[in-house]
Amino acid sequence: MTDTEQSGPSGSTADGDADGPQKLEALFNELAAAADGTSITLGEILDALEKRSFGPLLLLPTLVSIMPVIGMLPGVTWAMSGLTLLISLHFLANSRRLWLPQRVRRFEVSADAFRRGVDWVRPWLRRVDQVIEPRFHILFDWPWTMGFAALCVVMSLAMFAASIVPGGVVVPALGIIIMAAGLTVRDGLVLVLGAIASASALWAVWLIVG
Repeated sequence: MTDTEQSGPSGSTADGDADGPQKLEALFNELAAAADGTSITLGEILDALEKRSFGPLLLLPTLVSIMPVIGMLPGVTWAMSGLTLLISLHFLANSRRLWLPQRVRRFEVSADAFRRGVDWVRPWLRRVDQVIEPRFHILFDWPWTMGFAALCVVMSLAMFAASIVPGGVVVPALGIIIMAAGLTVRDGLVLVLGAIASASALWAVWLIVG
């Protein structure tokens, strides 16, 4: 997906069908189905999200970074933090094309480990799907999306800082996960809650690395 078309900060895409709210569990079921070999690269996973909005693209690396099965593998936390930062910068720049270095796209994990990670997170996604819904659509328009995009960039950098402490990446990652869930389902209330959680996480990261 070196040149995959993506949405602007409003969450819209060139493909109108991809612009609507998306169930989180169904999204990750699609990703698990894409891992049908012995291993799967980051590029293959991102290709499965082709023409999606930035919500799922942000949700993927942040969730992977906190999954106990995958996140503990050497280099995964830094790789997912870097990917989150790249996606956040594209989000902030309103870029319609997501460019990633080939080295990043070739990052590989065991397909079995990836599927087990999805199995671990699936019950939580199902619960979240039951309580979030499309609302407060004004928050998906400019200039609100610029603020959320900038916050995602800051939180991505916080993921790098917090990763120096074992398990510390969970703190900033959760803020992005909540905002990404709001972007995916187009729930403005969840976006605001994610922003509040991110502000709290920044203070926690300051305490962790300070």
